[in-house]
Amino acid sequence: MENNCAKQTEVQDEIWNFNVADRSPAVWKKRERILLMAALAVAGCYFFTHFPGILQKGGHFPGIGFTLSQWALAGCVLGVQRKQLRIKGNYGGLFLLAVSLSLGACFARFANDSLRAMNLTVAWFSTGMALCSLTGVQMLPALSGKGMRLFLSRAFSSFFVHWPMPLRALAQCRRKGESEKLRGLGVGLILGLPASILALALFSSADRVFSDLVKNSFQSLDRLDGLFLIQLFGAAIGALGLFSCMYSACEGAYLEKEDRKRSVPSATATVILSMLCAVYALFAYIQFRYLFFGDAHSVNYAEYARSGFFQLVALAVLTVFLIMFFLSLESPGKAVRSLCALLAALTLIVDFSAFFRMKLYIGAYGLSILRLVTLWGMGMIFCALLACAFKCVLPQTRICPTLTAIALCTWLGLNWMNPDRLVARYQVNAYNKGVLTSLDVEYLASLSPDVLPALKGIQDPILREKAAARTEKTLKEAYPGFYDWSLSWLAVQSAETGEQ
Repeated sequence: MENNCAKQTEVQDEIWNFNVADRSPAVWKKRERILLMAALAVAGCYFFTHFPGILQKGGHFPGIGFTLSQWALAGCVLGVQRKQLRIKGNYGGLFLLAVSLSLGACFARFANDSLRAMNLTVAWFSTGMALCSLTGVQMLPALSGKGMRLFLSRAFSSFFVHWPMPLRALAQCRRKGESEKLRGLGVGLILGLPASILALALFSSADRVFSDLVKNSFQSLDRLDGLFLIQLFGAAIGALGLFSCMYSACEGAYLEKEDRKRSVPSATATVILSMLCAVYALFAYIQFRYLFFGDAHSVNYAEYARSGFFQLVALAVLTVFLIMFFLSLESPGKAVRSLCALLAALTLIVDFSAFFRMKLYIGAYGLSILRLVTLWGMGMIFCALLACAFKCVLPQTRICPTLTAIALCTWLGLNWMNPDRLVARYQVNAYNKGVLTSLDVEYLASLSPDVLPALKGIQDPILREKAAARTEKTLKEAYPGFYDWSLSWLAVQSAETGEQ
């Protein structure tokens, strides 16, 4: 038993320890070459097509380029590991892969930059967890709490741990007697360069169009500046990082650490939970008396509508994690579980208070992407609190897989609901009904082309034309390049074609 543990520790050190990895010989076969070529292609495409755009005014987050890159990298990893894939019975890994690919498709379909920024983290998490689970690197259940903690503990280091491998593989060529191949490559470059220059000169003298093309190419080389060097350096570093991530998802396994239950004295947990319950109960009393059932003449609802919900949402999230922490202790007693259930019930009132305030705020100022995401967050807090209360009654229940699945599915559904069009339609309908005294055209124009169909529903013809013209102008000025493009921008293309 001790020998097996020592052997597992040695394997783990060889995979994740920089010193051991640097001294070990580099295994460089067909799989490694494929992974490096895919990493170079994706990193080069990113830094030479997307990177210049973000330095300009009106830059965008990645779009269809991210979708293709994500699918290509995932397909590459699954392809090179096809004989070792853990498919049968791995429903969690397959679920995460489906969520990852579907979320990646949102980058190609929709164009809201704020949602793209949020989706980058979710896509990275779901893709990494799916690949590690399907390739057998992650042996724990993909959606379990322990599995996610183990993945997150290794995810950051996976960007760096295998960086030196391509360089070590190149250096080993000389030690393996393969220096002749490298020498032949150098001689070929030395002899091929003058031959190519002679051929270019002869073709240029024979064909004017070819001559103009060559001249323009050399003139473009004269315009190279520091940006090109930054792009080249970024592509090289990015390729090494991507290669390291993909290789980490193919080689070795995350070893399950000994499951050591956290231990906190029962008296300490009881005092903390009791004090929090007292504070939360006082807050709940205030909400019932003045906010939920208060006299409209004695309550300043405008003050409730302007602030408070974001702070309450943050507090509710922290409370959920605190309750989960106490429930994960070693043999939490009935007193701790009862206080956790009471705190969860009181936090439900806090969550409802935040929802009530947000409802007032939306009624006064309209819907936005941030407010829509906040509503989703409130719904997830509600589900998490119910799950915590259920676990207080049945301590052996595993709530993490269910909550993770619900969170990913609802987030994916929110993305495919076309939030920009949903927000624009709400704003337009509220303005048409007189609920909103003005329509924030500048905000709608800053979203994406998905708002254009909703603007056609404005009943005021003058405002309708003004809003459509302003939005189309703003969107045309921020028209993205290929890597950041999405199908939503077809509406702007159609508008341009109609004007012509």
